[in-house]
Amino acid sequence: MPAYVTSQGALEPFEADVERDTEQANETWTAQTRLYGTSLTCEPAIQDHSDPEDVSLSNGRSCKTDAGVARLAPVSEYGGLYIGYYLDQHIDWSLSGIGCPSLSNSHLFLALWGKSWEKNPNASVTALFCEPSYWTQDVNATLTVPSMNVSDVVPLGPRIPLTDNDFNRTAFEYVIGTGAQAVSERADVSESTSVINQNANLAQLGINSTTTNMIPFALGLTRLPPAQYADPQKLGSSLEQAHKLLHALALQQLMSQEVHSNDQRPGVVRGRSRAIVVIRPLTIAVEALLGLVILLTLALLINAHKRPSRLSKDPASLTDMMNLIAKNPKLSPLSSDQRLEEKSFKLGCDRLLGPRSETQSSNRNTNSRQEQTLEKPKEGPTITGTCQQVRGVRPIEMSLSVGIAFVSLLLLALITVVAMKVYADRHTGLPLPSYNELVNQIVLNYVPIIFASFVEPIWLLLNRLLCVLQPFETLRHGNARSSSTLDLKYTSLPPQLISWRAFRGRHYLLSAVCAIGLSANLLAVSLNGLLEIEGSQTQLSENVTRHYEPIFGNLHANFDVWDYLYVAKANFSDGVVLPPWTTPDRFFVPFALNATSQLGQIETFTAMTQGFGGKIECVKAEFNDTAYVTGQQDFFTVDQVTPSGRRVTCGTFLTPMGGQNNTHSALEVLNQLWPLDRGQPISVDRNRDFNATQEATMACNSVLLAGFLRANLSVSFNNTKTENTDRNPFPQIERINSLSSLWMTCRPNLATATYEVTVDRSGRVLSNTVRGPNAENLRRFFTNDTETTSLVTVATSIMTQGQDIRAYWHNDTYADNWFGYFIKRLSNSTTFVDPTQPVPSFEQMMPLVQDLYKRLFAIVLGLNQDWLIDADQGTTIPGILTIPCQRVFVSRPMFIITATLLALNIVVAMAYWAWRPKRLLPQMPYTIASVLDMFHGSGLIEEAENKEDWEAHWKFGYGRFVGTDGKPHVGIERRPFVIPLDT
Repeated sequence: MPAYVTSQGALEPFEADVERDTEQANETWTAQTRLYGTSLTCEPAIQDHSDPEDVSLSNGRSCKTDAGVARLAPVSEYGGLYIGYYLDQHIDWSLSGIGCPSLSNSHLFLALWGKSWEKNPNASVTALFCEPSYWTQDVNATLTVPSMNVSDVVPLGPRIPLTDNDFNRTAFEYVIGTGAQAVSERADVSESTSVINQNANLAQLGINSTTTNMIPFALGLTRLPPAQYADPQKLGSSLEQAHKLLHALALQQLMSQEVHSNDQRPGVVRGRSRAIVVIRPLTIAVEALLGLVILLTLALLINAHKRPSRLSKDPASLTDMMNLIAKNPKLSPLSSDQRLEEKSFKLGCDRLLGPRSETQSSNRNTNSRQEQTLEKPKEGPTITGTCQQVRGVRPIEMSLSVGIAFVSLLLLALITVVAMKVYADRHTGLPLPSYNELVNQIVLNYVPIIFASFVEPIWLLLNRLLCVLQPFETLRHGNARSSSTLDLKYTSLPPQLISWRAFRGRHYLLSAVCAIGLSANLLAVSLNGLLEIEGSQTQLSENVTRHYEPIFGNLHANFDVWDYLYVAKANFSDGVVLPPWTTPDRFFVPFALNATSQLGQIETFTAMTQGFGGKIECVKAEFNDTAYVTGQQDFFTVDQVTPSGRRVTCGTFLTPMGGQNNTHSALEVLNQLWPLDRGQPISVDRNRDFNATQEATMACNSVLLAGFLRANLSVSFNNTKTENTDRNPFPQIERINSLSSLWMTCRPNLATATYEVTVDRSGRVLSNTVRGPNAENLRRFFTNDTETTSLVTVATSIMTQGQDIRAYWHNDTYADNWFGYFIKRLSNSTTFVDPTQPVPSFEQMMPLVQDLYKRLFAIVLGLNQDWLIDADQGTTIPGILTIPCQRVFVSRPMFIITATLLALNIVVAMAYWAWRPKRLLPQMPYTIASVLDMFHGSGLIEEAENKEDWEAHWKFGYGRFVGTDGKPHVGIERRPFVIPLDT
């Protein structure tokens, strides 16, 4: 149904007053509005059979007819009429002309149904007198967005009758009864005809043709066997349904689709959106852990607040730790030869430095220290606790084996992510881990988060170790300032937050490690969104049934010359989908699912089938004789050559009608050619050579003549009537002031090839791919030569059938024939039918004519599938069934983020173990004692007692030096009193 239309009537349009970019899928709007509808009250006619030759019908009041209208004499077995009050040239019957002239009957209809009296003498007839009424009603309506189709209507009040001021019922009922508008207005041919010709469809049901809309619509809406319409209730109900539908469609066209903003009313907007599914057991676990974190955090805050602290400053750097010694008398023994307890690590041994010669100050307690020179050791530095040689230590976390394992883990993760992405792209997703929702969420969301949560503490540990060792790594070179060593505060903040501080200190590896550690949180987020469950399709190979062979053998079947025009008009103008198995340029031989297929699950199916289409070749023609314009000659001739080489004169009837005086006029012509007999007088029938050979007939029938004309004419009017009664009187063309034209002859032909076609369950073509060349031998697609001839005849007639035999001059942009109308629609322009524009060129028109022919030919074949011969029962061909399913897909944005982060993790991890700190410390500086022991015997402690800050030009190192106790030490000292371990 169109927007705002139901089977009961038409709704007053409304829309949600909400600002949004687009409406959600499956969204509905519910609000109070008005429903406009109609009811049809029918009562059986009083039948008088006193006259054996006629039946008199009466409604018992002011309408009685005895004009023989009840004697249905159709060619078919059944016939029906729906007679209105008004008379029009389009119809044969009206109540005003057969005994009911009173205006009190102006809204009355007479419905008749029965068998043919010619085939069934004295057969009974069902006769109803029907009168419509019109009403409006307050309702609560629900619309489906964005189509605005009505999904539900709930009445809120009684039906209120409409007056003639509210609705022009006379104009509507005039159209219903006569098939034409009461006041004729210029319009395109598609809009100027109110009666929809359904004669071919009626003939297939064994029902006679009719000149009113109501009977075909009533039959089409109810689809009962013809005999059941003899029941007055069923006939009246069918007519009421048709009346309601036509009334609703008329109102839908009349009512504006624009909603007035000042008419606001309450409403409800309902929509479906994707949501996050929360699994209750996991939610409870997360909530419990978050609660525990909150409690522990509160406990930590309370404990930190209550715990006393006597620190004068934050001991975050080596200088701050040294000041603890210099400023605290209790730790002063560290500046002399005394040590902390025996359990503390002890530096020093006389054999530590090997042979040396030293010159040192005679007074170590002064503020100025003399330079000392020490020879380089013959071997690397060793540390002894009890005079045994011990190498420097390095945390096990920095060992090469741990590094290889960690890098391998990251590399494996990256390879896994890339492999999943490649597989998902090639195979339309990954299979679900399980059909259990909990298992899927654990595998697809929580396991990746666990991996990221495992990587983060590893980087945190590596970062912390590097923060601790970085000052000593710089000091071992012996040429570092205090700002990059002793004064560094890398341990005062969480390791992830010192990236910028490390970058400013030119410790780039540490800065990179800090950034990577911080990015682990982003890695967790990207891994969580990496895998998504989405609707997808899986394909299964299965044979499909073919009901038709790709062979034409029944072209003499009933062919409705109107149906394809209505379908084409609906498709071109309103975007209505094409018939099943049809595309804009091809018709495909249908195939169907087997009865054993799971129909409820299958979305689409694919198979190889034959595709048929039309192609047309056009050449420019010259026609300079203008006699046809003034009516002196009424046919157009052109010579054609048959396949045997015989020359045939072909022609077509051509007498343009109408014309406007001394103004721009346009004319569009499209006719089929016939063989002519030159010896006969000039007449469309007399001049046609009915005795022409089949070869000659085919040579002419296979040619179309198309013309586009522009003229300025001098005309005069007379009252002479012609056979075309609806266009009298016609003007007489006296003189051609100017004339320009484009003529072209076109020869249609058949094109066919093998295609791989995908359709849905209704047969609508979703995609097609040609899988073979166009066939050259077209004879094998026909049962005989007669069928070949018939198809060529149909191919040319589809462009001209259903059109007036005469063409009409016009001074506007309305198209009087279907050819001009379709050209207008395809070009989306009025240029080619506009009399004020120049004649179009051949190069402009040829593609449009070719496109139009392809479209119409495909539609004709799609509506006449029975032209193909039936296939043997059980004939199957290989096919592929597409079934909807859920698959796991890799999100492209999350994949890019994840792969980039993992690659950076690998690069930084490799750099970390390649340039990790060397072994130089006797023990890791984890404790205060181990840090203070680095200054044991160093003169820096004495200097720190007298200075608040180090001198800017001082440089420091970690290495061998002679302490204030006169003994050799390994620790931190300033130059030149220390020999760095790096030398």
